[in-house]
Amino acid sequence: MHPHVVSTDPDHVCPICGMDVVAVSIRPLSGSAPEAMVQVSPEMIQTMGVRTAPVETAYFDQSVRAFGNVVSNERLESVSVARLEGWIEDLAVRAEGDEVARGALLYRVYSPALIAAQKDFLAALEAGRGTRIDSGRQRLISDGMQAAAIDQLVENRKVIERLPVYAEAAGTVAGLAVREGDYVKPGTPIMRLQSYARVWVIASIPEADLALVTAGQTVSLDFPSAPEAAEQGSVDYIYPTIDPKTRTADVRIEVDNVSGALRPGAYADIQFSLGAGEARLSVPTEALLRDSRGEHVIVALGGGRFAGRTVETGAAGGGRTEILAGLGAGERVVVSGQFMLDSEANLREGLAKLEPQEDGPGGGHRH
Repeated sequence: MHPHVVSTDPDHVCPICGMDVVAVSIRPLSGSAPEAMVQVSPEMIQTMGVRTAPVETAYFDQSVRAFGNVVSNERLESVSVARLEGWIEDLAVRAEGDEVARGALLYRVYSPALIAAQKDFLAALEAGRGTRIDSGRQRLISDGMQAAAIDQLVENRKVIERLPVYAEAAGTVAGLAVREGDYVKPGTPIMRLQSYARVWVIASIPEADLALVTAGQTVSLDFPSAPEAAEQGSVDYIYPTIDPKTRTADVRIEVDNVSGALRPGAYADIQFSLGAGEARLSVPTEALLRDSRGEHVIVALGGGRFAGRTVETGAAGGGRTEILAGLGAGERVVVSGQFMLDSEANLREGLAKLEPQEDGPGGGHRH
């Protein structure tokens, strides 16, 4: 179709594609702002694939779209810190990224102070003094001796000179602050383990939409860098502050990551589904056209006649867009083929402004 080809000869053929021209009429629409109208034959409507849909009141899902980034789940982080003075021996992990299983040996520590505490505890056991045994056990726990090592001490009744320290949770070494043979003091960080079995996504939500988001809400997720990652998560926490520059608030979403596909820093596209809203006058979103004039639709007037109509839109969701002004219930709008009709109507309108007005309705043939 070449709408710029115009002829007053009904037998004229388009010199570009060889198609026959179609008779059209140019008539202004009634209303505050006249719109160009075109009339198309039934054959051409079928050729163009024109489809229409009614303007109707409908319920459609409300949603909020946001973006975010994957971060480590702080609840799955464990830190090993020295409780006494001593020396690190038999360091089982050597670098960041080493995988550690729950209960695996991390390192051994040689501490004269811990050896003395063990001897006092063993003496209390031999004497059978319950109060002293309890206080001795509590002292060993405070000094960093794990329950498995205390049980071994009680069973063997022999001092453990190089105390083993085991991983209390599985994870990846995210930080290693010591090396084999290092001397440590109370409070010295030794290593940090991080599990990525569950991760967080920090999403930025516009201030106006924040009231619609609730803790525990299920959200849809899309990770361009990890298509195989989980497609859903749940709102874990809504931060209480709003960024004064962006007017957004952070929302924390917890996501399963057993496969390990998600890495901290990865981008996430997030959809918050807010359920069905109130009934609204709406049209299929695909019916809307946008240009320098704003948003408009092509209205089917019946009898092969079509006209452009400027509209004011509201909320959108579920493939539909709310109509605030410009259309009434029961009217029909074009949802397929409207681009060609719109270009034809624009051309008619432009030519009508250039041609002298006649007493009768204008006419002609156009391709």
